[in-house]
Amino acid sequence: MATLAAQAVATLGYGIGLFVFDPFWRAYADAVFWLGFLWIGPFFLAFALAYTGRSGALQTWVFRGIVVATAGGSMLVVTQPLHALLWREFRVVETLGLAGALYSIQPLGYAILILSLTAVAIAVLLLVDAILAYGPLYRRETAAVALSTAPPLVGFVQWITQSGPWPALNFILVFVIAHVAFDAYAFVGTHMFDTNPVTRRAAEQNALDDLHQPVLVLDADDRVVEGNDRARTVFGVPRANDLPVAFSAVVGQSLDDVREAGELSAGGPDGGVFAVSYTPLTDSHGGSVGGTLILYDISSERQREQELTVLNRVLRHNLRNKMTIIRGHAQSMRADLSDDRLESQADAIVASSDELLAVAETAHEFRRVRERDRDPERVSLETVVAGVREDVLADWPNAEIAVEHDASDATVRTDRAVLGLLLSNLVENAVAHADGDPSAFVRLHTTDDGRFAVSVHDDNDRISDAELAPLRAGTETPLSHGSGVGLWVATWCADALGATLDFSYDDGNVVTVTLPDRGTDD
Repeated sequence: MATLAAQAVATLGYGIGLFVFDPFWRAYADAVFWLGFLWIGPFFLAFALAYTGRSGALQTWVFRGIVVATAGGSMLVVTQPLHALLWREFRVVETLGLAGALYSIQPLGYAILILSLTAVAIAVLLLVDAILAYGPLYRRETAAVALSTAPPLVGFVQWITQSGPWPALNFILVFVIAHVAFDAYAFVGTHMFDTNPVTRRAAEQNALDDLHQPVLVLDADDRVVEGNDRARTVFGVPRANDLPVAFSAVVGQSLDDVREAGELSAGGPDGGVFAVSYTPLTDSHGGSVGGTLILYDISSERQREQELTVLNRVLRHNLRNKMTIIRGHAQSMRADLSDDRLESQADAIVASSDELLAVAETAHEFRRVRERDRDPERVSLETVVAGVREDVLADWPNAEIAVEHDASDATVRTDRAVLGLLLSNLVENAVAHADGDPSAFVRLHTTDDGRFAVSVHDDNDRISDAELAPLRAGTETPLSHGSGVGLWVATWCADALGATLDFSYDDGNVVTVTLPDRGTDD
């Protein structure tokens, strides 16, 4: 509205002047035109900044400087008769029956006119940037407003150069008609003020600042040009007025070193260990313009890994060694005992020791498999199942393990070691928890959607919900915990393979492993 008001003042002043032949008053009419023209630039720039979501720039010293300079130019326009600093040799020239005017614009006059034009040019660039950045949603509106500046510019060139057949007349007024038509279309014929790019820009900035992870935006020279609030807190990224700054000056390492390491450590109360995710940024032509660095706080994960490492060492060494000693002493005591009650207690100690040693061995085997590199290959499920059967029978020679194959050419691309550990734990779980003679039935078959599956059947009591609930929830709680690690290891192995693990009951427990579709080499 202020921009339109400035245009109205300029056209009104010049329009009145066309009918005033007195040189004194005709010069003041032109001064009114100058006043309106000078303020079009700052007002139009302010509109473009606010409309495109950059209203914060209105508080900068640059914009304030433009306003102060325009105000100073306005004072010179009002006092022009006293000093003649803006123009000289003013004279009225009758043209086409109207009061035209010719005068020689001075350098200071050109300076304040160019200042207004520069502000208009910057505003146009901001609107064009909105067209490119935000797509068709605002394309018609911003294009119309940007194009509306072209016709008056033609008239300005004609006026300032005093060219054409009627140099004494200022044809900016004529070209303003086209300008008003463009603006009318943008303001009335579209939804320009129903929604505007500031919503998108605000959403982008808020999304950046609301992220709990530090985010750094880098240019093509590895300089930080933007950072969210968390990045400022952790790394002391300066505010926008002090950017850009070298990446190495912010984090203490080069970008290449950080990307190669994949992790970054930061000190201080808000610091920690961060995983690095770098995304290149490209322009519309595919050229590199920098990148975005997102740092994910993995301090708690690192702490948890350290705790698990300590617990694993205790489980593998301390617990296993001590239980081996306890088991040995219990066996020695049992050999020397003649009391049936004491023999039974010694047998219970040996049995419990064997169970704990089995838990320790299972955990050790899982850690060994988990830490190795994945090695997917073409695997025959029949061969894997046969190997699992032999391994379990080696530890349970009295067990009966039957195998049935209901699938032909049962080969998949998977990690043999992880799959073997998964099936071994399921079969061992079936054998170890048998009430009578230990037995298990393993069936290799095909699902309805063509995937291969391995089902392990037993004759044991139903696995309780207390056992299955934490597996399905993915966590254990004080009121919901399993009795061992066998099923947990099976669950983790299934997750690692992308397989599914289903539990059912049919005169015994049925645990089915359905492998993903990995039959091809892709």
